[in-house]
Amino acid sequence: MVHNIRTLGLPALLSFHTVARLGGITAAASQLGMAKSGVSRHLAQLEAHFGVRLLERGARSVKLTPVGETLSQRIRSILAEVDLLEDIAREESAGVSGQVTIAATPDFAGFVAPKLYPIARDRHPGLTFVFRPAYEYEDMQDPGTDLAFRIGSFVDDRLVALELGEVRICLVSTPEVAERFPISTLEDVPNVPCMTFRDTRPDSVWTFIKSGERSQVEVTGRIAARNFAVLLDLALAGHGYAFLPEFMLRGALEEGRLVPSLTDYSSRPYPVYLTFRPGARRIARIDAAITIAEEVVPQMLSR
Repeated sequence: MVHNIRTLGLPALLSFHTVARLGGITAAASQLGMAKSGVSRHLAQLEAHFGVRLLERGARSVKLTPVGETLSQRIRSILAEVDLLEDIAREESAGVSGQVTIAATPDFAGFVAPKLYPIARDRHPGLTFVFRPAYEYEDMQDPGTDLAFRIGSFVDDRLVALELGEVRICLVSTPEVAERFPISTLEDVPNVPCMTFRDTRPDSVWTFIKSGERSQVEVTGRIAARNFAVLLDLALAGHGYAFLPEFMLRGALEEGRLVPSLTDYSSRPYPVYLTFRPGARRIARIDAAITIAEEVVPQMLSR
């Protein structure tokens, strides 16, 4: 059946992938720099080749059929492999150079970027970094993203995941807030002003660990934000207690602008993973970035 592949072309696969990703033929044509008729022709060629309907076309958008969803995942992988081959061929002649695109939460990107970039600049002057900060996880089958830092649980057998360390959360406030609203036991937490990492409502559940035993506390605050940097600024401004990653707090704690509470307790550990597609280390620029991260990030997290 391999001979049937000759009737398929990469441009048709790329058109389908772009339509599936953007949800419309017009948007895909614009990104690809093609006429809409050309994208539509590619889609028709694929449907004729496979003998199935891949898209449900609406007035302004398209939706993948179940078969289209399955093929879309495979086509993403094929296009990623093609990019991999091109990168390998290009870097064999050019050495370590080019762009590495890294996805991470905004806070973790701000934590690691100032350390990773100077080392990369010194070792590989032709290497550049683009960070994509977002709390949502990037689709790592999309060849537009090379690496991703993920914090917490990780389950994806399509990817390689290197565990680089762990992050814990710390309950902090300004000294003034701690004096005005003291916390001596877990029972005190619901009764003091708290700020939570949420984007729909301010209530949350915080987990504390002591001597291996976990305790959960329901918190209902008056301020919530789905951004740790915003919560840090609010805590520094004296608006209440916040449950924040320790790596963001080192300067404020050392300077006394924030103080920890319930120091007999700790949060659960959140593993930090560096994830990438299988075979990505065969690309010199990506392998160089991974090597630097393997050296630097564990040390940063263990301090």
